[in-house]
Amino acid sequence: MPALTTEECYAHASRFSGRVALITGAGSGFGRALALKFTELGAKVILGDVDAKGLAETVRLVEASAGKGKAVSGRCDVTSWDDQKALFALGAKTFGNIDIVLPNAGVTELHPFDPSQLNGQEDGPTQPNLTTLNIDLIGVLYTTRLALWYFAYADKREDPGLRAIALTGSMSSFYGSYGVNYSVAKAGVIGLMKGLIPTSNALGIRVNTVCPYFSKTAILDEGFVHPHPELGFAKIEDVVSAFVASISDTNPKSNLSAYLIPDQWGVYRMDARGEYVGAEMARRPKGQNPKHKVQGKL
Repeated sequence: MPALTTEECYAHASRFSGRVALITGAGSGFGRALALKFTELGAKVILGDVDAKGLAETVRLVEASAGKGKAVSGRCDVTSWDDQKALFALGAKTFGNIDIVLPNAGVTELHPFDPSQLNGQEDGPTQPNLTTLNIDLIGVLYTTRLALWYFAYADKREDPGLRAIALTGSMSSFYGSYGVNYSVAKAGVIGLMKGLIPTSNALGIRVNTVCPYFSKTAILDEGFVHPHPELGFAKIEDVVSAFVASISDTNPKSNLSAYLIPDQWGVYRMDARGEYVGAEMARRPKGQNPKHKVQGKL
């Protein structure tokens, strides 16, 4: 699992020049930071967020740093297929093609899944509130489905060049978390990347997942207590660097990989092994695989 310096992450960043990137969850946090970095690198951006005020501020910051005409935006609730479809249509109408898609919108665990953590359960089981799952996974599936349609059917260029889907995972994608819905969603993001292997190869697109540890964004509650303070927080600039590398790297061997920011000390890439990215954690250490003898017939 190679560590990547900032210089290595930006080695092919010139490929962003002239590209068009769509980012959900662009009203704050990673989404805002990515919009600012991508436009700095010469891209144009299509920005969506359910927070209209935050979205307007991101657009203002982009225009202040990169100039007018670099961004178009629309209020977008990622759990709404119609909202997402409208955002893609707005971007395509404004800029022509869509090259890079980041299904980035997300929330933390909003509602307990365990009935023992809820009041009023004595009279019988109640349906779980799946808002977190709908935003963090179903919304990601909607964004990805739309991206694939635009890549396959709307893009008429003979050589479209760089095209990519960069998913926002989490260290919880591998280790889980205290929130059931959040854990399921982030594990599902890795599953989505694995499921897109044939599509990635057929369309010639990059599909990677960036997995940060706790980072100081609005997704953390004000009273958040770090469970492992010695690891610090994943720096937003390192998360941005990981996204830049995941999208722009020209090496096919770095495609379909997980880019990790597991602490305060930078970016690591978990190289893909076919569909087995991340599966090394499920293997026995070398030399500890017992030999099994088959007893009788099955």
